[in-house]
Amino acid sequence: MRCTACSACTAPLDTAAQLCTACTRGLDTRLAELPSQYLLLADHLRPGAARSDGPVDLVREAPLPVREDVLTLRTEGGIVSVLEEWPAAMQDARGWGSPVRAGSIERRVLTAARGLRLNLGWIATEFTGAGALAQEIRHLTAEVRSILAPPAKRAAASAAAPLSSTTARYAAPRSASRLTPSGSSAEPVAPNTRRRVG
Repeated sequence: MRCTACSACTAPLDTAAQLCTACTRGLDTRLAELPSQYLLLADHLRPGAARSDGPVDLVREAPLPVREDVLTLRTEGGIVSVLEEWPAAMQDARGWGSPVRAGSIERRVLTAARGLRLNLGWIATEFTGAGALAQEIRHLTAEVRSILAPPAKRAAASAAAPLSSTTARYAAPRSASRLTPSGSSAEPVAPNTRRRVG
């Protein structure tokens, strides 16, 4: 059997696992990062916050008071909904009851991500939806990282790699040094400072 999440595995897996070791490790890392990334997105809600992507376009309508892409990720239907549908599917496959969804969205994101990580061993070896889960979380974190990455880093990554490459899409944000697993050599990064426009 081959890994259901990637096309990098050229040989069958040693066991009847759904995910290869690399995909399992990557999924665990992304699930560990998402709750913190959810919090970091709050700093990017205001249009123009942490952005300086290029020339200013002519605006014919009043801009939204918040960035729609960031708001979508932080509300129902965004990160929390993606994360919560997978514990529900996993628990259904195991014959368990439906998971409880209570508390703030921030708490629900943390609970869902933690629940998936606690069951990652079973998910990687037994869950038939493991490949789809790993792929969806990979795409979700790439979208979040593209927002959190500083503009200069986004521009450099885009210039260095063609659009078909996944390298630029999965570049870690500057603030990710707080999110890296223990043992990482990443240097701490000072919080971004903002210039006040008068």
